[in-house]
Amino acid sequence: MGIFREFFGYRELLIELVKRDLKKKYRRSSLGVIWSVLNPLLFMAITTIIFSTMFKNQIENFPVYFLIGQVMYAFFAEATGLAQTGLIENGSLIKKVYTPKYIFPVSKIFFSLINMLFSLVAILLIVVFTGFDLPLTSVLFFVPVLLVLVFSIGVGLFLSSMTVFYRDLLHIYGIILSVLSFFSATFYPIEIIPETYRVIVEFNPIYVFIDYFRTLVLDGQLPDLRMNLLAVFYCLVSVLLGYKVFKKNENKIVLFI
Repeated sequence: MGIFREFFGYRELLIELVKRDLKKKYRRSSLGVIWSVLNPLLFMAITTIIFSTMFKNQIENFPVYFLIGQVMYAFFAEATGLAQTGLIENGSLIKKVYTPKYIFPVSKIFFSLINMLFSLVAILLIVVFTGFDLPLTSVLFFVPVLLVLVFSIGVGLFLSSMTVFYRDLLHIYGIILSVLSFFSATFYPIEIIPETYRVIVEFNPIYVFIDYFRTLVLDGQLPDLRMNLLAVFYCLVSVLLGYKVFKKNENKIVLFI
């Protein structure tokens, strides 16, 4: 419980770090946060034109299907990618003032969460535009969002601490994210993958969270026990492993940033 009390005690610093990143991203931008809505919409429009005909008999409500996958994947990719450099970017501050070092990568993840919440507006707009009737289960959309948030915190803590010592991870993780995007079924139905290889996607944590969201919003069903257990398992392993690795290296971080 000590970690939660400490985290709560530094909540104001966390808020200020998030506000700083938001100001930096949208500084001198005429449209500001509207870009967080327009970006997935434009990407969806292009992808729909290219792939909707190909998958029209396999995917109902393709625009909504795609946007859910794209927004969820983009959240994870941005959150963990920014968290990876959270310590390095704040090296001068870490050396001058004592603060829990995990605050810096975690602040990047919450910054990405805010961006993601703006992107959810894009999904709502497409739902209205296509006339899709949202089922009652869609009110639980926040559950998979929270699951990705927790999972990203674990991955972000691990990456941020290891990247301080091994800068090549910046390039390696970029490649991993590119490969991961193709195994997350953001724009295609999982059924097109041969059964021999389908397990790679089915047990991909990001696909599990995306499928969780789609089950609630598109299928109008509650995720089954297997999906819930798998999602919670991934979150627990991620946070426990990430925090353990981070704490193990915490005292050495200041020597390398």
